[in-house]
Order: sequence, then structure tokens, then C-alpha cells
Amino acid sequence: MNEYRFADIAIGMEASFQKTITTEMEDAFREISGDENPLHRDDAFAREISGGKFSGHAAFGMLTASMYSTMAGMYLPGKYSLIHSLEEVSFMKPVFVGDQLTVCGKVVDKHDDLKLIILKVTIKNQDNKTVSRARMKVLVMK
Repeated sequence: MNEYRFADIAIGMEASFQKTITTEMEDAFREISGDENPLHRDDAFAREISGGKFSGHAAFGMLTASMYSTMAGMYLPGKYSLIHSLEEVSFMKPVFVGDQLTVCGKVVDKHDDLKLIILKVTIKNQDNKTVSRARMKVLVMK
């Protein structure tokens, strides 16, 4: 876990990490969220409603989006972060079990009076295709 303080952070700073989506992650998210939509658990259903575009069931978009929390809480800024808001969250492509995601965050703005940074975050799959992106406002508590 990084421990960047507000004074340590500069516009242009970047951080990244990788995570592979697993069935266990999906099961845990399903248990927590209560989302039982067959799109997220039934391969045949997902193939049918996608017109054959999906190879199987799609992972939860919000499971993917939970990695925005990991970016702020562990990497940029890390220990002293408090997410203020997520803006312009987009899901561009489905994610599937086995996909290796790379989450990249970059500081694009900094507000001294609030000790707030703005991150542009993208999540790409193993084919370098963007599956999600967002702007995050993060308070840096030290």
C-alpha cells in the first residue's frame, strides 16, 4: 500500500496494477450484491441475448468498477485516500472469467484548498481493449 501525502502528489503521477477475474470473485460479489441476473451466471443465456457476441456469462460491471476503489485505496494515493466521487464511469466492453485486467490511474488535477486530487482511470483487458473508464475525485487526508 502506498502512503502518498498530498504534498507528495504531482499532476502526471501514475500507478497501475493487474487483476484476473475469477469465478470466486464473481460468487463473492453475487453474495454481497444479491444480483442474480442470469447474464452474470448462465453462459447459454448470455450467448443467446448477446446474439453470440459473448463467449459466456459476463462478469459484473460493478465488480470491475470496484477496482477504482483499489486504485485510490492502495495505489494513488493509497493509505490516506478517501474517495469523494466517481464521475463519467463508463463500461465499454464486457469482462469474462479469466480476463486479466490492467487498471491505470493518472493524476490530472490537484486542488490545494480541499486536498483533493482528480484521477483519470482506465481498465483494459489482456487484449489492451478498454473495458471501463472513470474520473475520480479523491481526498488526501494527510
